[in-house]
Amino acid sequence: MQTLWQFMRLHPIGATLSKNDWGNDDFLGVTAKIYKPHSEIGRQDDDNHEIFIVKSGWAILYHGLPDGERQIIDTPLTGDIVGFRSVDGPRLASLASITELTVYEISSKELVEAILSEGRLGKKIVCSLARLNAILAEHLMNTGRRTAMSRTAHFLLELEERLSMVGLSAHGRYECPLTQYDLADILGMTTVHVNRTLGELRRADLVSFKAGHVQVINRKKLVEIAGFDNEYLR
Repeated sequence: MQTLWQFMRLHPIGATLSKNDWGNDDFLGVTAKIYKPHSEIGRQDDDNHEIFIVKSGWAILYHGLPDGERQIIDTPLTGDIVGFRSVDGPRLASLASITELTVYEISSKELVEAILSEGRLGKKIVCSLARLNAILAEHLMNTGRRTAMSRTAHFLLELEERLSMVGLSAHGRYECPLTQYDLADILGMTTVHVNRTLGELRRADLVSFKAGHVQVINRKKLVEIAGFDNEYLR
């Protein structure tokens, strides 16, 4: 099975690091774990002893609310880091798989020690976390200020960009296993509103979301509606 070192050398997060930078093939002794669809990998409020790096598959990172509802904060994709905190404490959100999910589970303590001893690794991790922070800021803008059309368009364009960076989207087309219920919890809308908005985007020949597949039809117009600028994803 591919080790964490091998994965991070191939992925953009660690693409510029050589074997000598990591020390050996068995970096931190971590190999990937596979979870079935709809599994809970990390639970909100549990002790936060592990950090996760997604190798493949789809997941949701969500915060549960006292009334039983949830807000999906992000959809971690290949190479994304989940659960990194600057202090000890409970998990602030839950991580669950949508599809079969393969992740590297790393001891928080061991990863911090590795970062402190290897500056170039620390730089790569910091860049990844800065990108995540920018993504979460855009998601806040979606739920707080953008219209239903613009927030839906923005999120679908973001997924296209993020997936294309890891070779999982081409020509504006990608697989997306998120349900309308999931989209509602991501976008801060009702499922009825999501369904209506997707219908409007489809009828306007802007984007199609059908049977787990997304096709961006008129990207230029969709970008205009969303006010989308991919700079935050770089």
